[in-house]
Amino acid sequence: MAIEQDSKIEENIISRSEAIELFFGKGSSERGARIEDEAAVGNISAGLDWGTALPKLLLNPGLYCRLKTLRISLNREMRLTLESMDLGVARKPALEAARACIKEKLISPSPDIIPHLEAVLRQDELYNEEFISNRDVLQSLLQQLLTNEDKESIATAAADKVRCSVLL
Repeated sequence: MAIEQDSKIEENIISRSEAIELFFGKGSSERGARIEDEAAVGNISAGLDWGTALPKLLLNPGLYCRLKTLRISLNREMRLTLESMDLGVARKPALEAARACIKEKLISPSPDIIPHLEAVLRQDELYNEEFISNRDVLQSLLQQLLTNEDKESIATAAADKVRCSVLL
């Protein structure tokens, strides 16, 4: 009986490549948008949900934690980067715009970004703490993720806040 249960558990474990395909694969953002539309309750962030694969992914907690840690670490690195720019009142809107860009890229990465994401997910030494502390790795990945258009939208969000503050 125990052997039968073990084999069922093993067949339900999602592999690293399956999880990467589920998280970053073609059509993941469309599935998320469709789920949100069908729910008709507004933004429920379905695009970052693992859906029916979540139970299988939870059986591979290491991979689940890596994906979660990567997203948190990228957001943290962006916050630290923006704080170092001393943007004042413009920091918060710039950070919100940056997080939206990062989320979009993680939900639906372009084919040229996927190898960079996979490379970071495979580096065991990065995942020994609550977040990735190697800022060089995170900065490099952010350079791959964020396009000039993304950076322009972050700068525009910051500039708009400064403009509103001055005009008041």
